[in-house]
Amino acid sequence: MTRRAAVCNTVQSVNPSADRDAVTGFRSSPHHRPLRHVRAAGILALALASTHCSTRAPAPVGQGPRPFPSIADSPPPDKAPLLRVKVVVNGFAEIRHLPVEEYVSGSVPAEMPVGQPNPALADRLARLQAILARTYALANLGRHAHDGFDLCSTTHCQVYRPAEEQTSAVAARVSAAVESTHGLVVSDGQEIIEALFHADCGGHTSSATTVWGGPAPPYLEGVKDHFCVIAPRDDWKVRLERSHLHRILATAEDTNPGNRLDRIRVLERDQAGRVVSIEIVGERTTVVRGERFRAVVARQLGARSFRSTRFQIIAAATTVEFTGDGFGHGVGLCQTGAIARARRGHTVEAILAHYYPGTTLQTVERGTS
Repeated sequence: MTRRAAVCNTVQSVNPSADRDAVTGFRSSPHHRPLRHVRAAGILALALASTHCSTRAPAPVGQGPRPFPSIADSPPPDKAPLLRVKVVVNGFAEIRHLPVEEYVSGSVPAEMPVGQPNPALADRLARLQAILARTYALANLGRHAHDGFDLCSTTHCQVYRPAEEQTSAVAARVSAAVESTHGLVVSDGQEIIEALFHADCGGHTSSATTVWGGPAPPYLEGVKDHFCVIAPRDDWKVRLERSHLHRILATAEDTNPGNRLDRIRVLERDQAGRVVSIEIVGERTTVVRGERFRAVVARQLGARSFRSTRFQIIAAATTVEFTGDGFGHGVGLCQTGAIARARRGHTVEAILAHYYPGTTLQTVERGTS
């Protein structure tokens, strides 16, 4: 029987002046306090159709913001309720009842490249993603309650792959990462945060407010990311016939210009260069958020074709060309930048502190088994 720490429904704040743990790279503090209710109102409910890496989807049309569950004095993962996760195995959907830590083990390799040959880098990335996956899971229990389960296994929630789909080497690395970070989540000091992340910010993350509207917590206001831009760039380009773009925009009521498409133009960009609002002019004129425009187009072309809202528009007589960089909504942690930081030796703690400023790592201690 393995000896574990005593049961304690408290959390441990990260203290920059305290000693750093040699295994995880986290600092510990002697000060404990209960983790208060999670309020996931606003941002997650307003996030539009997902295109990559845990972009949150909107409430159904005609409804207000989806209520997210609160977690009162969040239980230790060992004591937490089983997650009901909808997975697809061999083409068939099923709902699995998983302990939180088992769910984390299935999400980490699906969301982060932890199979790379550099062991130190891969281990650090696995620990980073384990904390993100756990944070998201505990903050979003019951997200699909109206469907009869908690979380799906796609980017609408967080990608999850069953253990049987992992190689033995990856499974061993992930298991060690989950064990060494057991119970650790990111908190703003009172609540588990909305741990949004994406593939590539292009050099600057964006405020959740400018991307989706509504109030944004301070840790999702957007930060510069020099490490993202020093990574190998992967710019993208999409050229469409005007008639094709017209048909795409007509698939959604809020982007439908009517019987013709005359022009589209960017009305506003944020400090990160992302399109905040875009005007669509035709038989009627409509203005939508840049992320909504991307979601509508990506739904028809695929997320890997129309990758972000960091784009320029080049219009010709019969075609419209979009050229851009970055991948994903651009809010929260940038995985490209995080990988570059980890490669330079940055600790998991430092990486999380950069992308979610003002937050701390907190842990729910284990029970005895």
